[in-house]
Amino acid sequence: MRKKSMKWIALLAASAMAAGTLAGCGNQSTADTAQTQTTAEASQGESAEESAAGTENTADTGEKPELKVMFYSQPYDMNAEPLKAVMEDLSGYQITYYNLPSENANEKLMLEVASGADYDMYYRMDSDAFSQLKDKNALIDLKPLLEEYGQDILANVNDIAWSAVTDEEGRILGIPLDTADPSSKTYPGTITGGIAFRSDTLEELGYEIPTTLDEFYEVCKAYTDKTGNPALTVSKNGWLTDIMSAFGMGSTSWYNVDGVQTPRVKMEGFKDYVAFMQKLYQEGILDNDMPINAAENCKEKFTSNTALCMQLAFWDIPSMVEAMAVSNPDAKAVFAVCLAKDENTPGFLSTNLGVSEISVITKTSKNPEDAVKWYNEISKPDNFKRIYIGEENVSYEVKDGQYYPIFPAFDEYVNSDKFTGSVNYAERNAEWEARARKTPEMAEAYEQMNEHLDEYDFYLSCEGFVSDPALTEYMPSLNTAIGDLLIQGIAEGNDAQAVVDEIIQTWEREGGLECEAAMQKWYDEHQELLNN
Repeated sequence: MRKKSMKWIALLAASAMAAGTLAGCGNQSTADTAQTQTTAEASQGESAEESAAGTENTADTGEKPELKVMFYSQPYDMNAEPLKAVMEDLSGYQITYYNLPSENANEKLMLEVASGADYDMYYRMDSDAFSQLKDKNALIDLKPLLEEYGQDILANVNDIAWSAVTDEEGRILGIPLDTADPSSKTYPGTITGGIAFRSDTLEELGYEIPTTLDEFYEVCKAYTDKTGNPALTVSKNGWLTDIMSAFGMGSTSWYNVDGVQTPRVKMEGFKDYVAFMQKLYQEGILDNDMPINAAENCKEKFTSNTALCMQLAFWDIPSMVEAMAVSNPDAKAVFAVCLAKDENTPGFLSTNLGVSEISVITKTSKNPEDAVKWYNEISKPDNFKRIYIGEENVSYEVKDGQYYPIFPAFDEYVNSDKFTGSVNYAERNAEWEARARKTPEMAEAYEQMNEHLDEYDFYLSCEGFVSDPALTEYMPSLNTAIGDLLIQGIAEGNDAQAVVDEIIQTWEREGGLECEAAMQKWYDEHQELLNN
């Protein structure tokens, strides 16, 4: 391990993980999914039996054992995926994948571990699973194995991510999949969604894509005045990131204000944001069905041309193209992102960094050395790229330093991210852009929403690295309570300050102060990492 990493790991306690990795999805029949889950369940007794009997570890014999890898439920059979064979050929290891059930996955995981199941790796577990396994003292220390067999893994993972899986004694208890380096600026994939407008309706109204809050209000009001329909349709949600941008907030929940970790409900611009959303709602510009809207209802209004705009991600575009063509075959979705307060102020863009998933090895694994060797092989940059996006000029091409898919060969890589190890985040995110361009319409939307990426006031939050019992205990219920109060406050139109006061009172009464203390403690203890 790098000396710098070791220094930090010795200093830092374990933190935890963020949500979401940039991933593709596949399709599989219910029968296949059920079969995959049944395989995992059937293996429980068998694994415990084998573990009790014990077998000779083959790490020192030169032979490569077949490895058993447990993963969360997927909507396809991982053992039948084309990329599995590619991964096995590159690594030299045969893998059998097992999947946890789609419901109560972590409960099933704990039962598997308690039974003595001998899976060689639990691949990409979430933060809750990692914390539980750590607390149960079920995990092996990977540090000596990584130092001997995992040089590529050590080189790929960011220093602060290692701190998230390292305990107070300096033991490394997992291999983290991190999202980015805290010292990075904007990078590929920073913006993946925005407020989508119908291009045909914008043209009819005589407007261009809005870039400021006033422009957004003006075009939306013009549409509602002309049609009598709400311009902006939103599924049940009070947090509209691209409007919040005009008030100094973004997609992150916490902000560093003069060294103080501040939740968004206490940000200076929050009251004005609430007042603006109330105005849209009261004037009929914001869909008055917002408190009960489902996403499909919003999409139907947008594609049928009974709403001007809605929140969409670029990966939603392929499914929208055909539906929009019913009302106008020439219509496209064009995106407003990171609205600015005014023409003299840049829009605000924030993104959350952290550890999205962690691969672990329990003490009942028969082949821990081989599991690390396997993971290291699929973490070598060339092997990662081959598994992730394939072969240059066969499944992808590089134009002006950017990655583009080549079809039909790229079709095999829809689920490829589930067969990779770790890689330097900058390389991974650049290669990911090939996946962002899986259809011409997706590529156009992705590039349009990112064309002004360097012009925004960019803020990186490291909240996804933070793990503390207070956050685990309070944040889920707090997010629900605060979200409901915000929706209620927008719809009822009471005084904006009164709405904010009620939200803050609820926040502080139901665990928010404890969360603030936990966030501040982590921030203060990690200054060395954050400043380098």
